[in-house]
Amino acid sequence: MRMKPLIYFCASLLVTIIGPAPASSPSSQQLDAREVYADLPVEVHLLITDIKLDALIKEADAAGAAAKSRTLGEAKASLKKALRKYEFFRTGDRAVLSANWCFSWAPPRPDFPSVTKSPLSILEHLWIGYDMMAQTRGGIMVAPVRYSAAETERHASLDGAVEMMRKAVEAVETSGVWTVHWLSDARLMISAPAEFKPAALMKSDLIRLAKSKPDGSVQALAFVSRAFLGRDETELSAEQYRENRIAKLRDRFPDMSGIERGEIAAGEAGDFTASFSYQYAWEGAPIKALVRIRRSGSVAHETHYVAPAASFDRDEADRIIRSLLFR
Repeated sequence: MRMKPLIYFCASLLVTIIGPAPASSPSSQQLDAREVYADLPVEVHLLITDIKLDALIKEADAAGAAAKSRTLGEAKASLKKALRKYEFFRTGDRAVLSANWCFSWAPPRPDFPSVTKSPLSILEHLWIGYDMMAQTRGGIMVAPVRYSAAETERHASLDGAVEMMRKAVEAVETSGVWTVHWLSDARLMISAPAEFKPAALMKSDLIRLAKSKPDGSVQALAFVSRAFLGRDETELSAEQYRENRIAKLRDRFPDMSGIERGEIAAGEAGDFTASFSYQYAWEGAPIKALVRIRRSGSVAHETHYVAPAASFDRDEADRIIRSLLFR
């Protein structure tokens, strides 16, 4: 029988350099890949984070950025501690607590995408792993069960893993990479450059981020809204639903122009993602916007990126919009 290849979580063996995810508009295959990687087990999220951290540390060293390299090294140390503690919780094997222990993972099938090809960022993997750990811990805490001493010890190890993950997240966030905004109550996350800061919410917003110019004026906005749909809206096709949204925006912006419709990715039971861009004028200035719709059942989420047309960054807009993930 053919053996599955093992991927090891050891610094000496992780030599693959991972570049940033491509910034062009995503295809339906890329969108599917993000979901596939997001659903991987906790320990594999940590493995992928370790690979990506190695790449960033090497880049920082090559650029002479000693402070950044040290910060990322601290994140890596916390990450390895988190993995050892989590594996002890998961397996009960004390051997995993040794500093010399190496984690190995066999993909579930031969054609499974390589962990070195993940389109998710370091922070996305960290936050997903952190949330999955925290959700597991929360389930244990509320369960009306009397645990044995061995089980209690493993639960304490999980607590330690959660704390180490928190430290790793904090260290990576201070290194200047894109920031992940995690809304636990809405079970979603979105990533944006560090210049985007949380702003006051408007009606139906779940999150609103703003990038400001030196004078304090807004350079770009990114926000996510949520709508609960009636039966008539859930029965619309993806094309019809998108046209309805465009029509409603035209009511708000009668001078809307330059509408460009992106690809539609259809899912199961009428679920889909679709995008479009448009322009309008605000106080005499031309504005451009990119919108991505995600309808799932009777709920629709829209991610918007809005900026002055002259400084509209399509690569940045695409990357922010496609970063929305649900947990």
